[in-house]
Amino acid sequence: MISSKVIEYMRPLFDIIGNSKGKTIGQIKGELNIERSKMVKGASGLIVENLLGIANNNRNEADIPEIGCEIKILPLQKNRDGTIKAKEPTAIQMINYMEVAKETWETAKLRGKIALTFWVVYLAKRDGKSLNQNEYVIVDYFLDHPDDIQNGVFKKDWEEIRAYIKTGRADELSCSMGNYLEPKTKGVNNQDKTDAPDGKGGTIKVRRRAFYYKKNYTNTVIIPQLDLSSIKG
Repeated sequence: MISSKVIEYMRPLFDIIGNSKGKTIGQIKGELNIERSKMVKGASGLIVENLLGIANNNRNEADIPEIGCEIKILPLQKNRDGTIKAKEPTAIQMINYMEVAKETWETAKLRGKIALTFWVVYLAKRDGKSLNQNEYVIVDYFLDHPDDIQNGVFKKDWEEIRAYIKTGRADELSCSMGNYLEPKTKGVNNQDKTDAPDGKGGTIKVRRRAFYYKKNYTNTVIIPQLDLSSIKG
């Protein structure tokens, strides 16, 4: 259940995105008087920091700590056959292999990152062609609070990933794993490595990875809840 406190806190943000539906990033930049040369963070930074007025947060706490809510920006692609899908997986948080190996699902830090999420959605690709950033269109928003069944899937995925980490197989992790979560590489290059358990009480160096929402999650849970009328037709 989503509490009335959460709804009241989020209402102004709902209004901001609701009033921006159908507008392009270029139009929004014009309304906010943002010069292109001064906008270096791309569409996500514009939406979160300038439109919603929320400072970039690289800390462990939630983007909106007062209610424990994360903000995720979801780019869509509209295919030639008219179907609308997620353009890419969505990053959740970096994987600290040493910490994850010691966690249980009940104590996993990841749970705090997926418990409540404000998804802001825009169209970034149409008919197989990526749009110019100024042409991205704000589509809709969705406040996501996974139910018990969905959390059960997250738990199964997380436990599979943790098992690989704990037994010294962190470098065998693959994006093909999981139904809702995937352990995707995230670093400068394949030589960007960090510590992980070797399964024998020591450590090894492995590629950095992050937990990501698989496109299967956003395609089956988030997108069906959206009002896509502004980009249909």
